[in-house]
Amino acid sequence: MKRSVVIALGLVLGLVTAGLASAQDARFDIQSFRPLGAPRDLVLVNQSRPISHLSISGGAYLNFSLDPLVLVAAGTHSKAVSVVGNRLQLDVMASVGLLDWVEVGLDMPLVLAQGSDNLEAIGTEGPVRSFTPGDLRLTSKVAIPGLLRVGDMTPGFGAALTLGMSLPTGIQDAFASDGTVTWNPGLVVDYRFERGTLLSLNAGFWIRPERQFAGVQWGNAGTFGLGAEVPIIRGTITALGLLSGSTPLDKLPDSPRQIPAELLIGLRWYSSTGLTFTVGGGGGCGCSLTAPTLRMFTSIIWVPAKTREYEMIERFKDPPEPPPPPPPPVDPDGDSVIGEGDRCPNAAGPVENGGCPDTDQDGDGVVDRLDRCPAHPTGARGRDGCPLARIEGNKIIILDQVHFATDQDVILPESFPILEEVADELLKHLEIQRVLVEAHTDARASDSYNYDLSRRRAASVMNFLLDSGIAVERLCSAGFGRSRPLAANDSESNMALNRRVEFTIQPPVDGPLPACPPDPAAEQAQPPARQTKGKRQPSEHYKPAPDAR
Repeated sequence: MKRSVVIALGLVLGLVTAGLASAQDARFDIQSFRPLGAPRDLVLVNQSRPISHLSISGGAYLNFSLDPLVLVAAGTHSKAVSVVGNRLQLDVMASVGLLDWVEVGLDMPLVLAQGSDNLEAIGTEGPVRSFTPGDLRLTSKVAIPGLLRVGDMTPGFGAALTLGMSLPTGIQDAFASDGTVTWNPGLVVDYRFERGTLLSLNAGFWIRPERQFAGVQWGNAGTFGLGAEVPIIRGTITALGLLSGSTPLDKLPDSPRQIPAELLIGLRWYSSTGLTFTVGGGGGCGCSLTAPTLRMFTSIIWVPAKTREYEMIERFKDPPEPPPPPPPPVDPDGDSVIGEGDRCPNAAGPVENGGCPDTDQDGDGVVDRLDRCPAHPTGARGRDGCPLARIEGNKIIILDQVHFATDQDVILPESFPILEEVADELLKHLEIQRVLVEAHTDARASDSYNYDLSRRRAASVMNFLLDSGIAVERLCSAGFGRSRPLAANDSESNMALNRRVEFTIQPPVDGPLPACPPDPAAEQAQPPARQTKGKRQPSEHYKPAPDAR
């Protein structure tokens, strides 16, 4: 509902002659619907990208407004005078782009028909003039460097400066002109989203002469606009929504501030012939004398098919098809390992094994990918797929160290199973002629102490094997002290590696076996020959035989 304007009943019935002349001088351009001629602008709201270089567009907007200027009686909402009760206006316009940075255009408004009451109350006998030209508008838009989107569908921010100039070609008495040149500088900031939605914000000034009408100050005003375009059917039909208006920068004391704003919605069709059709409507907010109760509009804008702007619109209408999705991965063996990751595509297997079936080379029940010794069955007492003792090359490898009492040659019971496994390997492999039992220490204590301790420990292990049924001629022992470390003796873990017992298989010989290698510990007497007398269970604290070394 329009703001109430105080109009005395005497004004409605008649005014004095001086008042008539004053009222006539106050007339101004009431048209707030000032459309834009580029095919991608949002009716009354600019978007930042100028049309392409040397591209042109032309067309027309037709709009109908109901009650664009009506006065009401003081203290009521009753219509007193329809100054302009309705208006049908045609805007014929054209635009051209230059260098992809600049756009210039013109708009020639023509009021095709408008009606009113008898305007005797405001100084003119009879109704308002029905047909009249409006003020010719010249428009320009310049993109701001660094904020020009390369293509209109490129996502991101854009910004431009605008400048409009209106020439007094209209008839001021018909409320279609300001009677002088007016200017409209402004700023456009917008954002294009990935899916094509455009959101645009306009702000600027309308520099026009000062006028007073019906107790209201009209003159320089701030302008604003907010618009959005949302694709409905991609590249063909879009929805438009916009809020546009202005407000005078000055007002008379005790006079309400005028805000002639309009809210409009519409639909737009981008055809394949270069024609863009827009239709929509809305109304004023009731915040000003010049805000219409109802507005309806339609437009047709044409862009020639040989221009870059036409190609730009076509790319908007028909965006490049996304690449086809890759074919679904094939899994012929159904093991959920697909593509290049399946090293055995025709045989099912776990992901951990690259899609290949698990194998168990040694048949010990531990699959090879988890078996630390895939060529040796784990046995009853092994772990991680490894037996407690196994033959590899010239060594009998034991799964754990042989443990002794501290600073003694007493074998701890926890190592009995390992030594029993070593004896079993020797009993199964009679082709092994001789094994050297080696004992080593860490670097603590003196050389002589370590040589002696290692000699006694090696002899203790050899005697355990002798008592387990191994023939004496198949065994020798030697203590190496700290002379052959596996790691630097700089930490407890490294010293634990150096405290060890090793079983080295001696090379086979033809004929009688040679004497055992000399003990590096000292001059030691060779043990007398000893024959196997059967296997016996070692005691809890096994002591080496006196003649063992």
